[in-house]
Amino acid sequence: MYHQKYHKFNTLYNHKYGFHITGPRQDAFDAVFRLRPKVVKTLDFSVEVMKRIRQEIPDVFLIGRLFVHPQDFGQLSGGTAEAARKKGVEMAERILREEVNRDVHHINGQPIFHAWESLNEVFPEWTDENTQKLYDEYQVAFGQKMLAAGFEPVAFNFGQGNGNGPQWLKLYPGTLETYKYLGFHEYDWPTMDRLHQIGLNGPVELHNRVPGGEGRGNDGMWRCLRYRRVMNNGIRQQYGDKHTIIITECGMTQGVWGGPSLDIGPWAKECTVPRDIPGGIVATPIPVDDYWQSLLWYNSELMKDDFVMGACLFVTGASGKPEWDTFEHLGPIMDRLAAFQQVLGSDFLTGTSPVPEPLAVAGAAPAVALSEAAPVVEAAAFTRATATEVVEPAAAPSKPASRWTYTLTPGQGLPLLVGDIGVKNERVTVVKPDGVVDQLTSGSKPEHGQGGFETYANVPGAYKIQFMGQNFEIPLSGQQFTKIVFNQMADPDSVQVTINFRDGRNTYAVGEKVFVSMQVTNITAEPVPFGILGLLTSTGQFQTSWDNGVIQPGQTFRHEDGLAFNAPGVYKLQLSICFSRKDACLSSDEGWKRFEPGLEVVVQP
Repeated sequence: MYHQKYHKFNTLYNHKYGFHITGPRQDAFDAVFRLRPKVVKTLDFSVEVMKRIRQEIPDVFLIGRLFVHPQDFGQLSGGTAEAARKKGVEMAERILREEVNRDVHHINGQPIFHAWESLNEVFPEWTDENTQKLYDEYQVAFGQKMLAAGFEPVAFNFGQGNGNGPQWLKLYPGTLETYKYLGFHEYDWPTMDRLHQIGLNGPVELHNRVPGGEGRGNDGMWRCLRYRRVMNNGIRQQYGDKHTIIITECGMTQGVWGGPSLDIGPWAKECTVPRDIPGGIVATPIPVDDYWQSLLWYNSELMKDDFVMGACLFVTGASGKPEWDTFEHLGPIMDRLAAFQQVLGSDFLTGTSPVPEPLAVAGAAPAVALSEAAPVVEAAAFTRATATEVVEPAAAPSKPASRWTYTLTPGQGLPLLVGDIGVKNERVTVVKPDGVVDQLTSGSKPEHGQGGFETYANVPGAYKIQFMGQNFEIPLSGQQFTKIVFNQMADPDSVQVTINFRDGRNTYAVGEKVFVSMQVTNITAEPVPFGILGLLTSTGQFQTSWDNGVIQPGQTFRHEDGLAFNAPGVYKLQLSICFSRKDACLSSDEGWKRFEPGLEVVVQP
């Protein structure tokens, strides 16, 4: 459904459709008060109407977009990063000067609008990289200014069928770090699932499949559902549930076919798709019931993804351009939506979409800086594919290889027991005080963590939680939301460690890479998990070489990594491992061990 991570809805509907209003249309405002949508995007900022929307629909998420021309993000003003940042700040300041954003109009101390977009459909995905990097600078500057003023910025909002995960990770790192909300435009023609179904039922294209796809054909998701292809292809693997998706425009347009095909909607009287293109030629206007069936399909998919807040129907109250009338959702579509709409209970306010598994080829984990005084240490370019495992005899352990701890955190909300065991796809059994037994699967509720699970806990007494051979008994009041996080901490003595210079020497020049071979052998009969493994210098600088690993009984983890020192001197290198979960490793010294002996590195001028 919707994970409520950043914005809380009091109730949800059985659909995720919101409105996209392009001008001051009274019939559009009447429809807002009639259907009370959860998401409204508008190009009109009439103060009294917007204030009334916020007052009468307290949990609505209200988004604004200011139309500007030309859409200058620095490329028209010098083409430099400095120019792009300046333009981003100028755009934010222009929005903040709008009458609707003045403090005098705030409601209960909060601005009328929750969020603002900047520019709209600025360029296609094949635009040169330097231009896209300028836009990253622009979006970061805009986003930071809006956040400082108390508004959420909504990033991207590219045209339909544009964008991919690896591209965004490479070219928009600042945007992905700065923004919580990412906007998508999704259209197709003559049905919303046309290209998706072609992709699913076409030839097998393994190189085009992405995590979270259906595993058929090329997985589809090229126009409508493009947000899944983008987010599941690296972004969610790296950022988890950091980002909430808003489909800031959706519907049907002939324009998806390109060329002479006009950007006109389902009610257009002419079909401008070239006659030699199969699949796009249909009688127009599209029958209302046919379009409604497309909307039902699209909604059924949106409802599966808890990281999607909503989808704004373009357009609901057309104003500004005559061709926008061909997209109008007021009238028969709005009547069907009103008849379809049902309020769901608050127990539907959590989602079920798992964060996709990491991709097969992953980059190095980010370094953890332990000392500001350390010399600059540059990491060598290695990927995780360099690691291997070799089975060797394992000694019988004299004590368990790991121990489990947990932390309890009470919270606001329904009487739920939510938990995280840190690993996915394990059976979790919860025996409640009244004898009811819940069989759960870890990872089924990723909003609570990688190994997240959830159950009702409205009966007071002791709750027995069992998983992976562990047994815990947790007393609860039956009246409060409670989160329990389990942490498996391995015994550092369960491994044997050796590190050596890969090149058989210990003397290097300033700036030359010092390559180190690492071996970590599990000498117990139990798996040994670790959160972070890396190289530590005597100056206090730490470089992560691997994270979230598990060494199976009797196996040896092998890896190579490299550092370069920027100043002459004699340094010590050690292998340092944290045997807790990665999130615990980053916030605490508990679970860390530096292994001896280290390596002495002589760096000459």
